[in-house]
Amino acid sequence: MPILPPFRRAAVALLALALLAGCAGRSPDSGTAPEDSQTGQPAAQTQQEQLRQQAERGDLDSQFQLGSSYFVGQPEKNLKQAEYWWKRAADKGHAMAAVSLAYLYTGRDAPEFANQRDMLKYLNQSAAAGNPMAQHVLGNLYRRGEGGVPRDPDQALRLYQSACAQDYQASCAALGRQ
Repeated sequence: MPILPPFRRAAVALLALALLAGCAGRSPDSGTAPEDSQTGQPAAQTQQEQLRQQAERGDLDSQFQLGSSYFVGQPEKNLKQAEYWWKRAADKGHAMAAVSLAYLYTGRDAPEFANQRDMLKYLNQSAAAGNPMAQHVLGNLYRRGEGGVPRDPDQALRLYQSACAQDYQASCAALGRQ
């Protein structure tokens, strides 16, 4: 297996986190969807509808989870819907929605979403809110002077230290602490 460069590893980690967060709390597929005893609809459908209702009422975690479900393809893969719901949550301060949007805006999964300005906006927002993954990725960008930020080893160090203080192992490794 090839070794990925640090920013690529961080982007893969962002994707993995978004996938895991989007799937959290979901039961594994058992082949046939159980039905809700009151509505007769498949339980997964009613769960998705409940999630959407909570998201529409403004619940930030529900907005993030709904965006994540569209990102991973549950019930369908729809990156425009993922962007819509993540943006609603991120613009109200949800750090995981912001880092998920930052990943989407790298364009790695869909080049039509590539937007460096918005990627940096949401990555900085999430890092400022204390998200250690966002701090680490931003630290990588500052360390190398990539992604529209100037090379600034001191800023990279501060970001790695903040993430490492939260036990984010990739940042601890970057600091030489393992």
